[in-house]
Amino acid sequence: MTRTAPATSNSSSRRTTPVPIVVLGEIRTCLLPHSTTLDGQATEELLALVPGATVRRRERPAPLAFSPPRAVGVDCYLSWGSTAETRVVGTVSSTAILVGGRLSQMSSHTTVMSTPRRKRQPWSHYVDRFGTTEAIDTLPDRSIADEELIAGYLTASGPKTLDLSSICARQLDELLKSPLLDQDPPLLAPTTRLRWTVKIGGTAGPAVSFRLDDEATRTANITVRVAEEIPDAVRFCQDLAVHDWLLTVIDAKVLAAAGVRSGDERQLDVLAAMLEHLGHLWMPGAHTPDAMRSPWRELQSKASFSKQWDTRLRQLRDRIVVATYRGGLVR
Repeated sequence: MTRTAPATSNSSSRRTTPVPIVVLGEIRTCLLPHSTTLDGQATEELLALVPGATVRRRERPAPLAFSPPRAVGVDCYLSWGSTAETRVVGTVSSTAILVGGRLSQMSSHTTVMSTPRRKRQPWSHYVDRFGTTEAIDTLPDRSIADEELIAGYLTASGPKTLDLSSICARQLDELLKSPLLDQDPPLLAPTTRLRWTVKIGGTAGPAVSFRLDDEATRTANITVRVAEEIPDAVRFCQDLAVHDWLLTVIDAKVLAAAGVRSGDERQLDVLAAMLEHLGHLWMPGAHTPDAMRSPWRELQSKASFSKQWDTRLRQLRDRIVVATYRGGLVR
């Protein structure tokens, strides 16, 4: 959550209060490398990444748990325009998430702030503003700053630019190597990557655009009306990443099964594991704040998320029945 100094009637205080321009984030989603579903106690042990901090959990409508957020300090550049760069200093906030005791996520983001300060401050200043980075160089014109910084984040990369991908991937890797996990998942599945941005200042309520970039990478651009809706938008992106991962995996498994000989027990094992361990996790919007329900309805209407899932799930069940029957396993 963005933390800024409270507004006061003092004009100098107003001038030094950072103003959020855009939020940049990345989420990695994968199957937890463990043979069984983690229960509540095991989930808390796995996500206890910050000593003394509390793991947040909810059990309805499906188990969902969040690690305490961790801050990673950054001093780097954001690209904008064709060649311009802006230096930003601050922290990236990362949270590990467990969905249904089966799916793991690492969610990293930072809110880019505009500030009149043009010198780097002591690190204590930035640590106190958890999950925010302050621009200490010239920014593009305010009317286009968000669009320019978003375009730069999604298209530019280099040794000096903000690298949320590496931060997110490294922290997910650390989580998945925990000795609490037996490294024996019930099926093999890819890790997906959702790059996302939030623009502030929409007039018609929350809006989202979503696209598939390649087999594993997706991009979501969110627009909210006010900065107070940023935490809701972050949670929406985490929920979106879960359901995109589920669709990606069921697509791959159903299509792969079409080329395998009927009655093959390996095929049956994979399809059955998909149904047993993942089939019940499809709940788009169930864990999304009320303020972000309309983007889910838009996605359901335009991208037919649930229709795709229902179709693939029926195919999966049909192929289990056919494989079982032709394999002579039905008596």
